[in-house]
Amino acid sequence: MTTLMQELRSRRVSPKKSLGQHFLIDKGIAQKIVRLADLGPEDCVVEIGPGMGVLTFLMLPQVKRLVAVEVDQGMADHLREQGQGTASFTVMCQDALRIDFQSLSHEAGKKIKVVANLPYNISTPIIFRLLEYRESLIHLTLMLQHEVAQRITAAPNSKAYGPLSIFTQLYTSPKILMRVPPQAFYPPPKIESALVGFDILERPRVAIEDEGFFQEVVRASFAQRRKTLLNALKNSSLALGSREEIADALEAVGIDPRRRAETLDLAEFQHLAEVLKRLKKKRSPLIASGRKGS
Repeated sequence: MTTLMQELRSRRVSPKKSLGQHFLIDKGIAQKIVRLADLGPEDCVVEIGPGMGVLTFLMLPQVKRLVAVEVDQGMADHLREQGQGTASFTVMCQDALRIDFQSLSHEAGKKIKVVANLPYNISTPIIFRLLEYRESLIHLTLMLQHEVAQRITAAPNSKAYGPLSIFTQLYTSPKILMRVPPQAFYPPPKIESALVGFDILERPRVAIEDEGFFQEVVRASFAQRRKTLLNALKNSSLALGSREEIADALEAVGIDPRRRAETLDLAEFQHLAEVLKRLKKKRSPLIASGRKGS
């Protein structure tokens, strides 16, 4: 730990608050993270947010190819300098939210593993970005806020359960691997972190007819968390119909309209989205004819 701190000071590195930088400085924890990432000699890995490279240069000898994605130009230059002459190592100075993981997977000729110490302020957008590219990925090992890790792994009927739980569990099998104290980072964050492993499922846990509409329904259901499902959907922008029509649709798939969103599991949200899609389609001609007559 002392060596890393000395290196940071010698390079006059000051973590940038605007980038949410908290550098991992505990080598013991770094070694454990790399073990938990379950890397092999044929793996192609993308590391997001490598910083000074404490994970990077532990992983590099263990994998076939490593691509480090670092938005900070100074950190990217440091990584290039440290990894100079290593053909299997590439540094991309780029925003991780703009990375085309499909192209990287195509270049590698196989699915990719992702390892990341994510900036807390963009962790959720990056998770959704990774889920969009899930067909190009095989496994994720992500350092997150402990609160976010709890939301990802939460079960129905818990306060932490919500859209993030549903979307991640639809496409992956997430598991909290270890908790990490603030002292493992420089500067230490105000909250505890957690390492989460995600096995990407070969197919979604339940079959979804329209993924976009499914996401809209889930978000609308949780938008007013304290309200019943019926009231939340009636007050949403989905334009589903009257209160009675929505209640009938819910009851048609065995969902009590008085339930709240956090009580529904994945299969129930699947059925809910399907019946509401049919209700919306049924209303569309009526809406169109009403406009013609106006």
